[in-house]
Amino acid sequence: EVLEDAAGLRKLAVRFAHPERSVEAEDPAAFGRSYFGRASAPQEEDAEERAAALADALALKRLAVDYAQPEVGVKTADPAAFGRNYFSRPSAGEYEEEDV
Repeated sequence: EVLEDAAGLRKLAVRFAHPERSVEAEDPAAFGRSYFGRASAPQEEDAEERAAALADALALKRLAVDYAQPEVGVKTADPAAFGRNYFSRPSAGEYEEEDV
């Protein structure tokens, strides 16, 4: 009985550790219907949905690259986008360090 429990636990551990393996039915009465490979399933793909999914994937890739590689500079395409440098502006007061 202990060996049967150990064999069952081993089988469950293998199934858990290797999800890429296909499911093997042990009961011949167990069956299911595949709704994805049936003949009545629509065969065409929605081109707009596919294009939207590819655009989302491209945007996520760009975001991941921007996050993972901060040393790459920011590129702007909008000429109206600008920033102000508060550290070297002409109206900033000049401070001189005193020698102590």
